Amino acid sequence: MSERAQLSEPIPLLAIAVYIACVAGSSILANFSVVAAILKSTRNGLFCIILQLAIADIFLGIAVSLELWSSNARTWFFSDSGCVIYRGLHVFATTASSYFVATTALHTLATINLEEKALLRRTKRRNQDEDEEIKSSRHSLVTSSDSSTPPRTMNVDYRLTETRVSVNQPIIFVWILSMSLSIPEFVLANALHLDHGIILCTIVDSGKRLHMYSILALINLLLPSTIMLVAGFLVFLKTRSKKIISRIENSNIIGSLKLSLWLIIIYIILCAPRSFLSAYDIYSTSLKRDDLSFIKTTHQNDYFILMKVSLSCAYLVSVLLRPLLCIFLLPRVRKIFSYNASRVDEPNEV
Repeated sequence: MSERAQLSEPIPLLAIAVYIACVAGSSILANFSVVAAILKSTRNGLFCIILQLAIADIFLGIAVSLELWSSNARTWFFSDSGCVIYRGLHVFATTASSYFVATTALHTLATINLEEKALLRRTKRRNQDEDEEIKSSRHSLVTSSDSSTPPRTMNVDYRLTETRVSVNQPIIFVWILSMSLSIPEFVLANALHLDHGIILCTIVDSGKRLHMYSILALINLLLPSTIMLVAGFLVFLKTRSKKIISRIENSNIIGSLKLSLWLIIIYIILCAPRSFLSAYDIYSTSLKRDDLSFIKTTHQNDYFILMKVSLSCAYLVSVLLRPLLCIFLLPRVRKIFSYNASRVDEPNEV
């Protein structure tokens, strides 16, 4: 019996096929629905970032599905050119997705800080107006006024206070960063044909692989994870502050706080473990002198393969949960999916 036949799949291929069809198919449909819903409304601020996140997650769902299938089968099925496309698309989508999650939290924090400052200005202006009215009423008691001159009043619309944060620069930066990090994968990735019908989709040169993934581990994993942890802690403090929540009337800002926190929690629980496992796999195999010795680790270790498949399944679930959270937590997006949307008043913009 050949070595390829002895390496059985940890999970039956039929079960993996059903899982990918259900979860990946639902995630792609949900993300397309979010894209369509946001295109129907005003695309500004938070909604523009969510639009980019949904687009990135569509590509990510495809890439993770290919990874899940090939990891479970312990070989690559999708041709040499498909390997190059998959490797580049995988880095591109994971980078964009993680940074757009971080951008969502940072944008929400910036928006709510501006909203707090606007509230302070409105309160201060209101107090000044009340003081001026009191002084004017006292002055009218001791001085005579010209009855021919009508009283002058001034109405100040405090809703016109600017609380929007520009998102064009962060969005452009994330897309450029994602494309830059994916270029080495498009250039260096290759389908490595081994004995017994085993095909690996990887970077053959272990030196280049170690150098490139050291950069990816720093920029694509450690940096966004650190930003999310810090931003998540600040968002959590904002959500626990009853003084802030009770004074903010914009329902979309409250929803964006909850959305940002949940997106970070999902990333830390469902996405980060798989990224750390992949980094450990790369470093543990690239440091060995035998360039093909990692086959025994990644293709003959049943426990490692099962762990990798399980974490890829969890990662795919995160791609499905993100658009669902956008639908349920953002009032404007939820309103578009509601049957009685025409009866609901238009909420304030973020």
